[in-house]
Amino acid sequence: MPALQCAPFFLFPFAPVAPIAPRRDTDTEPLLQVFPLRARVRSGRDGLGFPTSYAYIRHCITVRVLDEWDEEAKRDPKKYFGHTHIRHPAFRRLSHLGAFPLKRLGGRPTLVARFIRCLSNHAPTGWYRNRFRTRLNEPSMCHLHSGQPAFHTREHVLFDCDHYTRKHRHSSIEDLLSSRDPFYEIAEFLRDNPTALSFEDIPGGA
Repeated sequence: MPALQCAPFFLFPFAPVAPIAPRRDTDTEPLLQVFPLRARVRSGRDGLGFPTSYAYIRHCITVRVLDEWDEEAKRDPKKYFGHTHIRHPAFRRLSHLGAFPLKRLGGRPTLVARFIRCLSNHAPTGWYRNRFRTRLNEPSMCHLHSGQPAFHTREHVLFDCDHYTRKHRHSSIEDLLSSRDPFYEIAEFLRDNPTALSFEDIPGGA
């Protein structure tokens, strides 16, 4: 993350920070780049004053890093999130605190793990094996459903495999994203099917 420019402020995190005395304009220009305008406005500053506490310095650095993180993600979403990542406003919340989506999913780490696997398409599926583990020649067909074996993909698990139960029917990712709350529907599917997108249901067994 683009926080290297801010690193010197974290060299001595436990040392007391003395009030910063007013400086000449030529001396304060580098500091203006560290303390973005949005952070100064948030704290009621007019842009001419400077922080007098470690907490405020940390706040300003956090705001700047989050802004740069958001800009990087917006610049090329496919490159940043991945070509097969499910992109929707309900899922796109950049946070450094770790509360999302853990809080909305009831604080259940296993459910959160399968939810993230679903969004990123980095799940124990036949598609993932063929894409990233080709040399291992691992099984990639689903035998859990009735009928002929099918290629085990995220979409197969979500929409087609009759091994799982569904309260909502969708034909594709695009169809799912057009629903009122795709976050809720994916979470509900994973709750109703605790082995979906887990290593327990991986082709050929774990």
